[in-house]
Amino acid sequence: MRNAAQRERASPMPSLLALSVAAVTRHTPVPELLAYIEYLPTSVRLQLFQHMSNFRLREMEVAWEAAAHLTTPEPRDGYDPAAGDKFLFDLETQRVWEHRIKTGVPGGSPIPIQNTSAAKGRRRNYRPVFWEQQFRMLLRLRTPLDTSNTNDALKESMNLFADAVEVLKVHGREVCEDNVELLLSLRRLRRLEVHHPEQHNTCWVSMKRLMQSHPSLTELGFFHGKLSDAQLLQIRQTLTEPSAPTAITTLEFVSVKIRPEGYRHLVVLVSEMPRLEQLRLSNTVTDFDTNLLVDAALRGPKLQRLFVEHNELGDEAFAGLSKMRTPLALRHLRLSDNAVSATTLGAICSASMDGVLNLEKLELANNLRIGDPGIHALTPMLASPSAGPAVLTHLD
Repeated sequence: MRNAAQRERASPMPSLLALSVAAVTRHTPVPELLAYIEYLPTSVRLQLFQHMSNFRLREMEVAWEAAAHLTTPEPRDGYDPAAGDKFLFDLETQRVWEHRIKTGVPGGSPIPIQNTSAAKGRRRNYRPVFWEQQFRMLLRLRTPLDTSNTNDALKESMNLFADAVEVLKVHGREVCEDNVELLLSLRRLRRLEVHHPEQHNTCWVSMKRLMQSHPSLTELGFFHGKLSDAQLLQIRQTLTEPSAPTAITTLEFVSVKIRPEGYRHLVVLVSEMPRLEQLRLSNTVTDFDTNLLVDAALRGPKLQRLFVEHNELGDEAFAGLSKMRTPLALRHLRLSDNAVSATTLGAICSASMDGVLNLEKLELANNLRIGDPGIHALTPMLASPSAGPAVLTHLD
């Protein structure tokens, strides 16, 4: 009994402030909280935000953003030192999402941040990373959709996700008729990664709608699994349809198995997609004669980034480079983990010296055939100052 009393004295009772904060975050309607939140001390606001559930805090953000159009918007992507003690709602809630990601939140594990801001003084945007994880979890739970269940948590809370999710990774079976409207309602979605593409035709009807109709989707990737000839034909036809141009400018195929007919569709797609700015083909075209594909990519009028790692590419893939005379748009070439030799590096050097190729980044790691002759082949390009529109700043 004495020990129990000692433990009770050793455990501090919650302060009146802490009890009040807990009660307010649970029971006060969000509009009422929003009306007074700006005038509370910073420490109290922080406690309020930390005690709020994910959905309540996001509901407050949505309401704040809806009212923000009446005033000058605060900086979304960096701290403004001139603001002093001015209340920056976005900055303070970002810290809460950062904390929840780094410590792990109920219903999910910590999420790694892969793309950090390059600009000094800018901060990572943790909000879309957090809500992408929440969206993925709820999307997985509703696939396939149980029509007998009247409680659809994701559909009922879509207003919280619409402006928060920017990058999304989904399983191929989740791109289906039941989910396509939800995906289309993600107004800021710019990148969609489809893992293990589904083979059912109904899913590809939904995939076509996304490619054609999503207004902000600019990056589309297919990862692992396989794509049939018919699917690659549909991708080609959808992305090259002149009467219905899409917003997509980045395509990625990573560890995807394709057949010869599908490969031919891929070559035509790259040739007929003038808006393409970035193409990544990783461990996808190892079984094919790739010189036509590489030529088509290099000649892309807007293609600035070509990533073709892990494809066992030999020198024949770049044989056409020596015949090109018009300056290329390409600025970043990734040839890591292939089988090119000094021959390809010599062609790159010659094209650079002739002003055809103006690279800023060249990645050559794990090409074991390069050796010392390859280094010597690049020497003239490295020793001569570039007179073109770009300067090589990164060589790996």
